[in-house]
Amino acid sequence: MARQKESYEGDLTMVGRKQWVWWAMAIVVLALLFYPKELMVVPAYRVTLVDQFGTPLSNAGVSELWQQTSSERQENLAQTLTDAHGTVFFPQREVRASLARRMVGCFAYLAREGLAATCGNRWSITAAGDFKELDRAETVTGVFRKEHSLVLTLKACDPNEPALC
Repeated sequence: MARQKESYEGDLTMVGRKQWVWWAMAIVVLALLFYPKELMVVPAYRVTLVDQFGTPLSNAGVSELWQQTSSERQENLAQTLTDAHGTVFFPQREVRASLARRMVGCFAYLAREGLAATCGNRWSITAAGDFKELDRAETVTGVFRKEHSLVLTLKACDPNEPALC
């Protein structure tokens, strides 16, 4: 009888251990699903505006438009003016979102935009104002800390000839 009782208690402790393992795994999975992770949407950019002769354009407008479509419903816009050297710096853009939020957000985005849409990061950097973009040269330097540079070559539009722009 004593042997049978030991066997029964051993089965109970084994069942308790299995339940503990399942509960621990469930907590880990939930933490992975709902812990908000910081995501980079746009890397930092140094943008330089020059005219068709290579002269820097000072006090010219530059716009940065970005969105993380899985976690943000609206696009974000930053606008600024270039300095005397025709340069402006945009910082790295980040969002915090959990895996569950990104998954649900992606399905919602696809439902709104159609199956041809893609979830993830979208961004664009453009010159603001009456300019026609002639060339766009982007360079990425660095191994561990990448630096993004963008040079936009622009032509000022003539208000008397709007069809040429």
